[in-house]
Amino acid sequence: MLKKLNAYAAICGLFWVMPSLAEQFEPKALEIVTLQNGAQVQLNDDFTWQYLLLNTQSETTSSIDTNNAVLPVAVAALETPLANSASSHSPERLSDIAINQAELLKSTAKNGVKISLLNSQWDDKDRLGLHFQLVNTGTKNYVQILLEVSLYADSGTLLTQQEVKVWQAIFRMPDTYLRKEQSRTSEILWLEGVDKTQWDKQLLSLKITNMESR
Repeated sequence: MLKKLNAYAAICGLFWVMPSLAEQFEPKALEIVTLQNGAQVQLNDDFTWQYLLLNTQSETTSSIDTNNAVLPVAVAALETPLANSASSHSPERLSDIAINQAELLKSTAKNGVKISLLNSQWDDKDRLGLHFQLVNTGTKNYVQILLEVSLYADSGTLLTQQEVKVWQAIFRMPDTYLRKEQSRTSEILWLEGVDKTQWDKQLLSLKITNMESR
């Protein structure tokens, strides 16, 4: 009987942690749709979608876009900063549609939480400050959200990719949680190593990488 109770408790514990584990899994692509403006959208199996924004261009081929493979931002694996990546990697750049419609890049969503860039600024140390709005239309209260920020030069090539804590609650202080049906703004998040002269168009893409709920 004791063994049966232990087994039952283990099963109950598994179901308890499954929602938290589910938040860590990447959605799988179901279909790619081309919109009327030429932009491509990937439909995922978790009822979310994302723009396909990157062109991968071989260093040994011409710059004709028709030979470039379009890759989703979610699978781009680049080091920070780009200069540290291996030279054998093919350079990646934003598609022309993404560059011409930069507003598409300034928001992302996952598990009912939408994050959008509000504004940016530079300080006297040449650091780039980003300010975000978070809107939670989901069913959970979040204590921490990590955001991957990819900054692109005006030409569309990647400048840097950094992960930041866009939301961090204080332990055992529920008022600091990002609660369901709530809209809040982040602190100003400062990024270093960004060339101001190459970021005049303010091209960036966002991806939520981790969410912790209570």
